[in-house]
This record gives sequence, structure tokens and C-alpha cells, in this order.
Amino acid sequence: MENNNDSMTINNHTTVRDAMIKLNQLGKKKINNTLFVVDDNGYLKGSITDGDIRRALLKNHSMDSKIEDVCKKNPVVAPENMSEQNINQLLVINKVNSIPIVNKEGKVITIKKLKIFQSIMKPVAIIMAGGEGLRLRPFTENTPKPMLKVGNKPILQIIVEMLKSFGYYDIIINIRYLGNIITDFFQDGKQFGVNINYIKEPKTMGTAGSIGLIPEVLKPKSPFLVVNGDILTLLNFKSFRDFHIAAGYDFTLCGRPYQHQIPFGYPVTKGELVIDFQEKPVFDFFVNSGIYCISPELIEKVSGNEYLDMPDLIRAAIDDNKRVGIFPLREEFHEIGRPESYSAAEQFYTKYLSNYLNK
Repeated sequence: MENNNDSMTINNHTTVRDAMIKLNQLGKKKINNTLFVVDDNGYLKGSITDGDIRRALLKNHSMDSKIEDVCKKNPVVAPENMSEQNINQLLVINKVNSIPIVNKEGKVITIKKLKIFQSIMKPVAIIMAGGEGLRLRPFTENTPKPMLKVGNKPILQIIVEMLKSFGYYDIIINIRYLGNIITDFFQDGKQFGVNINYIKEPKTMGTAGSIGLIPEVLKPKSPFLVVNGDILTLLNFKSFRDFHIAAGYDFTLCGRPYQHQIPFGYPVTKGELVIDFQEKPVFDFFVNSGIYCISPELIEKVSGNEYLDMPDLIRAAIDDNKRVGIFPLREEFHEIGRPESYSAAEQFYTKYLSNYLNK
């Protein structure tokens, strides 16, 4: 077992924002996905994971909330005199990969974790890169949109590198329009440190239809990601999948916050009565980001020979009483859909992604 006391603890007065940053840094180093919350004197106050943070955000906590207000108050612990064998058993029984060792007063002595911790099956990501990018003409007349360059790299390469940084080494790329340009560039993925396979649409099949084309030998055996091939983001893809698994969802969509202001006075009604009146109110929503985590059973709902968009698959899952959840995306995000957003992508990459990918 290993212990990484300093890197795996966080002060109880730390904000949610700072905790998320630290969890993302640990995730890239593949150290751990749990932080243990301690006070100024080192006494254990709780534990926090990325999933805990997302659930807190859904309950209207803010990024400036204190960790002590959203953390789990009673994490699994081990006394300082427990044997290594018994600690191992405790880790396995409770399905955790790290545990704080505390003294009689509850002060953290050290933190131990397994040297090797296998998540539930190897993660697979599918990147949708088959569209024609009509709104980006003339840039896409001879180049598929995911191969447009940002930071002197194709958008698709940036997505592959981000996925790899969070442990996604098995990637399937969906291609159609000018797909040979993509296959010639990436080939089998080995030069990028990943394993890449391709599925080719015989016709336009929507944002979900090509999932049904995945051959049996490549079908994911555990929850997998689907990512649109025109986005840039600092999302922790590992935490997204962990959230999906921990919540027991069948389909999880990644939703980014969006505000809409009504430019008029807004009467709040109950039946025929006006019970409040708000002047130009602002409403908060989650909107689709084009990133999904899907349990493998839902592949069977996609025939592979007809057009199907993700909203259709979501509705089919809901109609079948499947658990459909939302993961609040608070990391930076940029979608490249029009010439103006493509022009802004260079600045986004320089500000947020270049340092991250080149560390």
C-alpha cells in the first residue's frame, strides 16, 4: 500500500472550487479520486469526491461553498494499530481505494491506498466526428470539422489527448464526411498512446444512430462515453463516468449552466391569481453539452440502420423507466459550431488547455 497524506487531504474551510481543482490535479496524476477533509489541527471532518461536489451543486450549493458544508461526514476509517491485511479487507468490503488511519482522538495519522485499484472494467470513449460542419463553411469544404486546427492541433487530437489524460486509452471514432482524412492522421492511435478503432456511417445517422454500428467485438462492456467531436473542455472525464456509476444511472448527460433573462415583467401565477411579480427575471437552466455516459444495455435500443438523435435515445430510455441523470459541468467549455466560435477557440485553447496538456 501507499500513503500520500499531503496530496490526499484538504482543509475544511477550503471552497468547493479549490477542492475541484485539486481533485482534477490528482485525477491527472492517477493518485486518487477522494480527498479527506481535515481541520487546522489535522482532525478528520469528512471526505469529498467529485461526485459529492456535483450532487451538492445540483442542490444549489455554489462553487464558493465551504467543503465542510458538502462533504460526507462519516467516511470509512481505520485505527492506527490495524494490520495491513485487515486494512486491505476493509478497503475491499467498503469498495473504496483509500482510507485514513486515525488515532483515538480522530486525528489523521496517514492515508493508505492500494497500489493497484481497478475501476469497473476499462473505460471506452466514442467520439462523434462524422458531420459535415455546414455552418463552418468554407473552413470545412475540404476538411472535416473535427480536423480543423486549434493551437496548431486538430480539434480531434485535443479531445483524444484530454481523454487519454483521464485514463481513456480505448477510443472509437465515428466517421463519415471526409473520414479518410481522420483515419490517415490517427491510424490505430499508437502514436498518440491510445488504441483507436473506427465506425463508418453509410449515411447520416444522427447524433446517436451510429452507436448501433459498433461491432460486437468492440462493444463496451461497461458504461462508456460519447463525446461530440467539436468541443473543447477541461471536464474530468473520469469523474464524469465515476458519477454515472455511483449514482446507478443508465444514461447521464453532461449539462452546462445557462442563464436566460426574460426582458419583460413576469407575473408569477397560481391558478388565476398573481402571487408575485418579477421585473426581468433571470432563470437558470442546464443545457446539453454533447457529452454523455451510457450504460452498455442501451446500445440494444439503437438499431444501427436508422437515423437517431441523442434526444430520441434519452426519451426512449425514460419511456423504458431507465434512470436518466444529469452531471453539472462547471469546468470551462467551448463548442465550435460557427465561424465566430471557431475564431474564439484559439484563445480558449491558449487560456485553458495548452498548459494542461503540455504539463
